[in-house]
Amino acid sequence: MIVDDEPIIRKGLKKIINWEEYDFNIVCEARDGEEALELLKEYSIDFIISDIKMQKITGIELLRKIRENGLDTLVLLLSGYDEFTYAQEGIRLGAFDYILKPLDAQKLKNILNNAYDKLAMKEKKDHEYNVNKIISGEKVLYDLLRGKNLMLMDEYISQYNLPLIKGKVQVAIVEINEIIISSEDLTENDEWNYLNNEVNELIEKELKKSDIEHFSVLDGDFGKRIILVQTDKNIEISDFNQSFIEVLKEILKTSSEKYQIKLNIGVGNAYNQLYSIYKSYLNAKEALKYKYVLGTNKLIQLDELAEIRKKNFVYPIEKEKALINSILIGKEDSSSILRELVSEIASMLNSDIFSINIAFTQVVDNIYNNVLKKYSFLEDVYDLSQIINIGFLGVETLEDIEKQLIDNIEKLIDIIKEYNLNQSDNIVQKACEYVLNHIDEDIALSSIANNLNISKNYLCSIFKQQTGENFLEYATKAKMERAKILLKRHDYKVYEVSDLLGYKETSYFSKLFKKHTGYTPAEYKKISI
Repeated sequence: MIVDDEPIIRKGLKKIINWEEYDFNIVCEARDGEEALELLKEYSIDFIISDIKMQKITGIELLRKIRENGLDTLVLLLSGYDEFTYAQEGIRLGAFDYILKPLDAQKLKNILNNAYDKLAMKEKKDHEYNVNKIISGEKVLYDLLRGKNLMLMDEYISQYNLPLIKGKVQVAIVEINEIIISSEDLTENDEWNYLNNEVNELIEKELKKSDIEHFSVLDGDFGKRIILVQTDKNIEISDFNQSFIEVLKEILKTSSEKYQIKLNIGVGNAYNQLYSIYKSYLNAKEALKYKYVLGTNKLIQLDELAEIRKKNFVYPIEKEKALINSILIGKEDSSSILRELVSEIASMLNSDIFSINIAFTQVVDNIYNNVLKKYSFLEDVYDLSQIINIGFLGVETLEDIEKQLIDNIEKLIDIIKEYNLNQSDNIVQKACEYVLNHIDEDIALSSIANNLNISKNYLCSIFKQQTGENFLEYATKAKMERAKILLKRHDYKVYEVSDLLGYKETSYFSKLFKKHTGYTPAEYKKISI
């Protein structure tokens, strides 16, 4: 975990070395010690690199609380020269090491080698678990739900006192529709807490009223609750399933009628053996996907979907995949594929606008996630949220939905084309991706040519031939777009942006910026665009 209140420092730490070469993966990052402590409840972290001076909870206080909680996590403190006494205090508290700013890559590599050796030694002493990982019972239960470490289930039940018994098992996932659709807006007020609390209380109340003796309710992903029910009674599996279904129907009905909260509930199949717990969980996840076909505020059972498939009433997932692949390579026919998808989904949903709205909110989310998965660096030079974060709940006609989707997707394709990520020539595309992946560095033509195992002259020649612009123009354009985001979104000072992007002279950077935008960096910070 990386902990620092400066986004630019966090980004620099991720890029200064190839962490995987040293057998480390960056799992998460935090803006301060308080956020880091919350993340430690969610993740099992081996190694933390933390700034010393931060608001809310400092690096020293974070280290102290980690030790008070009995965690063995290795902590590397990041300090300036004027913070050396704090670093010494950190060492007394059990910090693994400290490193001074500005960061020395070789020093960090040496520290990582030492850290790996220490962690490997701990693992050798306890081959069952890495003793520096304090795994909560809930985390272990989540792993079992996902099919991990099933062979150790008996041991886990005893060691972590898990709420599991041998016998029949079934899982359902309850999703609060309003949170799933409008998560950004709801997190800014009290409505999110209200919805969660009401649904939690309702689930607990209905389960306690039922004849189900063994149940657990777990937090799932954002806006979701996982219900796990079990019995060791000698009853038919169908009766066990029916009892659970009745409870879920009552939860759905009461939530909608009494609280005006719409839920989507996916129910997995019931199984005779506890070891099939993961199957029921995956069933429930699969069932939930069909809310885009069946509509929201429904109880969806996986065994009912077989009948739906017989009626050819299946979400056109292959067409959605074709659309996403077409967008990723910037193909002109993406709009026609989209029109076909809109028409097919509208037909399946009997042109019910609300259901169509829900379906395409998910389609847009899928597009966004896939674009970021392949071109994560685009966010550094373009604010993709302007294109992707659109909602359809206020759109009243199918024609308007289609127009809004096509407009946004065409903009997305224009961005992919603008940065030449749709090039048929693999060398040119890799060169462009290299620039965007190293946008916050001093990009040298020689380093890219070496990376691609070609000569500088050949790279320049083929780049100009394929794109119509020379390589330096492309790199400068990308850096100026990055500068616009740093100046506006992150509010960096002009000299900080110049330095970050590898320009030693701020005046030269400002000249390039004005040529590209028509404004000086200082003017651009003040205008509203």
